[in-house]
Amino acid sequence: MTGFAQGLLNALQRDTHLIMPQLFLMVVATLMLWPGDLFFNRAEKHKWAPITLVILAVTAFLVTRVPEGEGFSRMFRMDGLTRGFQLLCILASAGTVLLSVRLLDSLKQQTVEYYALILFSLSGMLFLCGASDLISVYFSIELMAICIYILVAYLRDRATSVEAGMKYFLLGAFSSGILVYGISLIYGAAGGVTTNLADLNQLLALTPTTSNLLVYSGVLMVLVGMAFKVAAVPFHMWSPDAYEGAPTPITAFMATAPKAAALAAFLRVFGAGFHGVSSDWVMPLTYIAGASMILGNVAAVKQESMKRLLAYSSIAHVGYMLLGVLSGDPKAGAQAVWLYMLIYIVMNTGAFAVVIYLQGKGEGERIEDFRGLGKKRPVLAFAMMVFLLSLAGIPPLVGFFGKFYLFKLAIEQGFVTLTVIALLTSAVSAYYYLGVVKEMYFKEPEGEAIPMGAAQAFIVGVACVLVLVGTAFGPWLLKWAGEIFWI
Repeated sequence: MTGFAQGLLNALQRDTHLIMPQLFLMVVATLMLWPGDLFFNRAEKHKWAPITLVILAVTAFLVTRVPEGEGFSRMFRMDGLTRGFQLLCILASAGTVLLSVRLLDSLKQQTVEYYALILFSLSGMLFLCGASDLISVYFSIELMAICIYILVAYLRDRATSVEAGMKYFLLGAFSSGILVYGISLIYGAAGGVTTNLADLNQLLALTPTTSNLLVYSGVLMVLVGMAFKVAAVPFHMWSPDAYEGAPTPITAFMATAPKAAALAAFLRVFGAGFHGVSSDWVMPLTYIAGASMILGNVAAVKQESMKRLLAYSSIAHVGYMLLGVLSGDPKAGAQAVWLYMLIYIVMNTGAFAVVIYLQGKGEGERIEDFRGLGKKRPVLAFAMMVFLLSLAGIPPLVGFFGKFYLFKLAIEQGFVTLTVIALLTSAVSAYYYLGVVKEMYFKEPEGEAIPMGAAQAFIVGVACVLVLVGTAFGPWLLKWAGEIFWI
């Protein structure tokens, strides 16, 4: 046995406990693919959804049991930040599975591959949340993204779905090339010694003046590659088309789980790895955050498609969350982003559950499809109004608390202008969200109401209650996050 193989075997024996949730997901997803068509015929394929939910519950339990530590030659780190964002990714994935049942049944597209791809992608996200080396960051992103490319194009009989998947794949491959080239420049600037984030934080700050351009170029390329993964402006061009063409549950999935993992990587890479050269990336990231808030909200005003509106809204919310990445206080910034992402997952999943309900009637794609929902389904319309107003940050809903804490932190760190932009663009978001409310309550209904699926009703009900009462528990949740996840 070669020295490399022996070293790899020793690392696996020593550090496997750190990645037990990921290994569990990959093994189970692989096993799902092999017997999928042997044990369940097409009429019973819906049984994979509850099985997947059980798998996700076991994964969440394993995440809570993994001890803190660092392993695999310091390429993966299990700590509070990792654990917190891993649980967010699992929560968003569970919501996606619940949203998928009724829609895939109506389209007769229930397959085991669909759920296996979600699990494989989730395993990449869990790796990304704890990646502490630029190499592990890159490979985690690719494992996460490749599965999502396929899921976007899952409805093969629809030209829009295939086109969206192809666009996302091509632009994603291009951004990955930029990312890996930036990593190579950083590696060269560090003297070809390491790509570990903790080591880079010290080495890059000590690089000679002649290497400053190399460091700046590498950091900027890494920033571009990672900004693409969260659909931040001006690297957002794939987002509206991919959101519109993908199956709606996958649209909800892309808007939440991958963003949570990518933001964890942002906090780790720029908060720990590039902190010593913050002058190279703070200003570009500031412009990216501001542009995301402005373009995301302004472009959403003119949208007629509900999914495109939520896509541009998602871009704007990424701009808000980047305020936490810009924070000079890593712990407070991570807490603020985590809390905001948790709230966003609840609000966004609830809103998409309503969209999927309308799609069961052949509607939901356009904003005008919400016409008269307040008369046909008053409870459902009320829940949708709550989600939209919370996304806009209207008090006393929980979305207001998330924005308040994030904006307060940004002001304390000196980002006053950026916070003013965030406040003004939040007012713009209230305009287009209220446009949907107007369709629901001030327009005459068309057609008849149809029963709502149990899974969708569960998501809408739970999410609505959490949004309504969440503000009361916000300070406690924030304190709990600080004690459990980041100490």
